[in-house]
Amino acid sequence: MPTPSWDLAITVFFLMGIAFGYILQRDKIVATLLSVYVGLIITQAVSGNVQNFLQGDATLSNIWVKANASPFTIRAIIFIAVIMLVSAKSGISGGKSKGILSPLEVIVYSVFTSGLILSSLFYFMPAESREAFVMSSRMAKLVINNYIWWIILPIAFMVVSGFFRKGSSSD
Repeated sequence: MPTPSWDLAITVFFLMGIAFGYILQRDKIVATLLSVYVGLIITQAVSGNVQNFLQGDATLSNIWVKANASPFTIRAIIFIAVIMLVSAKSGISGGKSKGILSPLEVIVYSVFTSGLILSSLFYFMPAESREAFVMSSRMAKLVINNYIWWIILPIAFMVVSGFFRKGSSSD
């Protein structure tokens, strides 16, 4: 019996992301996308210090911890925690968008959000692990090898779609 590949898991992740986008609607999925960018920045800024603290190399008011957590685990936990906190508690929300582009925008933003999360998690992995995923999965190869596009395209789409949106209101 063949084993399911990572392609299936990645495809399911994207489909769940699209379903999540439809549940949240356009404005909240954009806020979630922005929280992913915040998560990337904070993860890059603090993961080294957290790693040093958990290895016992740094102290916090004479408190130190000796844990055996990998850099990937630390980065992934920080990244996911920041995304959850910012998207849930940021207070960023807008009115519901009405228009012909709204369903298409939801799909595009959902795909971009899912892709950015996945590619970032892969980016946090050691190079050998990423290469193993690239060799075993076409979807992983697409996500991993296009990391820079997963970062650039959502912002570009946000700017371009803003030009086509009528009557943006700021209540």
